[in-house]
Amino acid sequence: MPAAAIDRFRSERGASHPFVADHTSTFECSSGCNGFAMGGCNGLRAKDETPAERLAIVKRDLTELEQATIADFKSRNERCSELAKKIPTDSPYFLFGVNTSEKAPSGWEHADFFYFSRVAFNKQQTQALVHISFMSGTNAADSGGKYFLFTKQGGRWEPKGSSAVWELGSR
Repeated sequence: MPAAAIDRFRSERGASHPFVADHTSTFECSSGCNGFAMGGCNGLRAKDETPAERLAIVKRDLTELEQATIADFKSRNERCSELAKKIPTDSPYFLFGVNTSEKAPSGWEHADFFYFSRVAFNKQQTQALVHISFMSGTNAADSGGKYFLFTKQGGRWEPKGSSAVWELGSR
C-alpha cells in the first residue's frame, strides 16, 4: 500500500519529494514512535475520541468496510511497526525516522511527508484499510490524514473510498 500511495500522491498531487516515516502511526496519544503528532495524537484519531469511536466513523463513511477488516486494523495499530527499508515503487523517496542521520537528497527542499499506519485486511485478503497522514511541502492546505479503503480486483488493489480524520485546509 505505501508504494501505491506514493505513486498516486505523486501523480495526483505532485508529491515529487516523498519523505516516508520509517515507523507506522498508531492510535497512541501523547507519543508516537515515528515523531508525528496532530492534535496530541499520532494521526489515527482525535484526542477526544477512542479508537473504537474513530473506527465507527470510518465504518459510517465506508459502508463496504467489513467488521473483520476493522478488527484487524484496531489490533495491528495498537503499537508502531518498522516499515520495510525497500518500498516497491519506481518513484524516488527518502525513508526517514526520529534517529535518521542520513541527509536528504540534494534539491529536496520542499519535502512531502508520509506517515502510514499498518495495513489491515479482511479474512479473504480482498479488502484492505490503511491510514495515511500527508504533509505537503508546497501547499499546507493539501495536508491531511485519511483512512483509505481498497478492494482487490483482478489481482490489483483499487481504491474504494476514504474517511478523513483531519485536514489543514481545503483544496
